[in-house]
Amino acid sequence: MSEWRRRSGPTSVRTWFRSDLAGSWVLVIAVVAALLWANSPWGSSYETLWNHTVRGGSGWAGLTTVRAWVNGGLMAVFFFVVGLEIGRERRTGELGDLRTAVVPVGGAIGGMAGAGLVYAAFNHGGVGSSGWGIPMATDIAFALGALALLGRRAPPGLRLLLLTLAVADDIGSVLVLAVFYSSRTDPPALIGAVAVTVALVVLRQRGRLAVGSVLAGGVVLWALLAAGGVEPALAGVVVGVLVPNRVRGSDDDPAERLERRVAPVSAFVVLPLFAVANAGIVFHAGTQGAPGASSVFAGIACARVVGKLAGISLACAVVVRLGPGRLPEGVRWGHVAGGAAVAGIGFTVPLLVAEQAFARDRALVDASELGLLAGSAAALALGAVILALVGRRGTGVARPVPGPGPDEEGEFIPW
Repeated sequence: MSEWRRRSGPTSVRTWFRSDLAGSWVLVIAVVAALLWANSPWGSSYETLWNHTVRGGSGWAGLTTVRAWVNGGLMAVFFFVVGLEIGRERRTGELGDLRTAVVPVGGAIGGMAGAGLVYAAFNHGGVGSSGWGIPMATDIAFALGALALLGRRAPPGLRLLLLTLAVADDIGSVLVLAVFYSSRTDPPALIGAVAVTVALVVLRQRGRLAVGSVLAGGVVLWALLAAGGVEPALAGVVVGVLVPNRVRGSDDDPAERLERRVAPVSAFVVLPLFAVANAGIVFHAGTQGAPGASSVFAGIACARVVGKLAGISLACAVVVRLGPGRLPEGVRWGHVAGGAAVAGIGFTVPLLVAEQAFARDRALVDASELGLLAGSAAALALGAVILALVGRRGTGVARPVPGPGPDEEGEFIPW
């Protein structure tokens, strides 16, 4: 009791609010609030707010609603932090080894293929056959938040593996959306985005890229991606990776400084808004009665659980066993399976694909929403069970997955 009292004072409270669990629980609360709001007697106000038209000339980029600006605008901050972390790991961590970096990329490809194949098995030749791309994408924010809640039984390397896998998965899924489903891609704008990216990379390699320049280039890249019909928030990853990490003749590290300042904003402002804006799935009575709705629901739910778990695990095994890859330090195959299950969590990009794939059939869009919710919940539960079993069989206690909290020196660790 005395120990609890010593640790429950103001300092303990402040420490908790800066911990990984704090950010994860805020995200959980936001999801629950969105679901309750959307299914309450005042549920109509949910869609009214988030689908409210934002005027002022934003239509050129397709960002015409409040939700679109949260997903495409504010989420660039989250992806920026992700890019900063990937850049740090590439310079000084596990991702500096190409053998480690290639594993999550292979896993992302396998997870996308597995999810698409499982969905096709349920809907081949049916009215929902065009929705094969719906279950492919992983929501980085929700997946990392879930892993932080489960991370007491997982090594730090698993978070790095899932982070890199989810970024590659998101990029691949956005490309699928742009190529196979989007009707508003603008090739000149996308060519310009590629040119800006190449220019930033070349300048970064030559050591001529200042922080202000890369941020300005990121704004241009964001605008070009938005105009080109591709998820503009992904520009944040590019910018974060390219931020210089050292100033000549100084110990100052701009990338580290930006990471520490922006990470709390991402964890406690951007991600909760993102969750509230996107997790408000409405439960409609009789949704499964529409033609093809039950197959779409079952296909998506199983693809999120079975397809992702099997596809990611198998692809990682192939890359490691038969190829040049190796797992991050401390990560066992049980951890990979648990992380693969957690990667089945996804809402945002899958919902965008569903809106495009079933643009003329609202009942199938509703079935897709329910399938994504059920599949994501099952993926979280399965990931928790797998990681719990792996933890019990281990010979020691796994270190917790790092999150947005203080490290041993009291410094802030971002998502």
